Amino acid sequence: KDQKITDRYAIYNSDCMLVMPTLEDESIDLSVYSPPFAGLYNYSSSENDFSNCENKDQFLEQYEYLVNEISRVIKN
Repeated sequence: KDQKITDRYAIYNSDCMLVMPTLEDESIDLSVYSPPFAGLYNYSSSENDFSNCENKDQFLEQYEYLVNEISRVIKN
């Protein structure tokens, strides 16, 4: 997908579950995302897609991973 990366900023248009693990710790000043909602919509067949969790526990486990990654990459 299209991305714009310069020496001043980067814009990623991709799946956060794929991009965030590639980012350095505390390297992000601002992150804009739409948090997932368990069981409301089915967006794709990807296993990375939160809408494909089989139950609430699996959803919360995957969401915990996401929150931990956001916390890791956002500057303190």
